Amino acid sequence: MMDGPGLSSRERRILAEIEGDLREDRGLDRRLRTMRRVLPVRVLDSAARVPATVLVVLVSLSLGLLMVSARVHTAAPLALFAVIWLPSVLLLLARLVRRRARHTERGRPERPGRPDRVDGG
Repeated sequence: MMDGPGLSSRERRILAEIEGDLREDRGLDRRLRTMRRVLPVRVLDSAARVPATVLVVLVSLSLGLLMVSARVHTAAPLALFAVIWLPSVLLLLARLVRRRARHTERGRPERPGRPDRVDGG
């Protein structure tokens, strides 16, 4: 319960206008309704932020180790390949899943001049 005086009629009107404007933003409304950020989602977001250059280096290194292990026929290069290949695939998969999620969050991109636009543009 609030202590002190309530809002004046002018303040209530301004607050109602702000709330109305915020309700019109469908993307914001959806994000606020589904604001649960569970651990797997945070881990996925962190993994998706790995720079592309790191992924290129990891994939190149794993392919190089695969070729070395095929030529040398020892367990060490094959074990290193497995150790490097698995995280690189998981990081790449996280990037793809996050990109797909962002694409579906945004919905279809609006084109200029569409009749269903709210802003009149």
